[in-house]
Amino acid sequence: MVWKKFEIYDHSINISVTENFDSYQFSANYNAENTARVQSYINNCISPNSLFQSENDYMDINTTLSDRTKFYMKESPGRLKIKLDKPENSFSSYMRIKKMCEGIKNVLAGK
Repeated sequence: MVWKKFEIYDHSINISVTENFDSYQFSANYNAENTARVQSYINNCISPNSLFQSENDYMDINTTLSDRTKFYMKESPGRLKIKLDKPENSFSSYMRIKKMCEGIKNVLAGK
């Protein structure tokens, strides 16, 4: 199964989601002024873990959360990429990251 979806909320936000049998990938380009809101939302979603200390953080990491969710994240002001390898994660870990990414769309849309 291959599924690809592009969503554009306005000229300053570009979101791409790609999903297939093996992976889930979320990419977003947005106004850098929204970086702190996105980072705060991500930290809230992955609590009790956290990744961001400052909106000026740049990340290019593979990480494992306390519930054993494993994913890749590349982040800089105004840019975000998250990739999850489905075979390396449980269904609940996959859903946790997918739900977080869907929430990021809403954060960027001002919802």
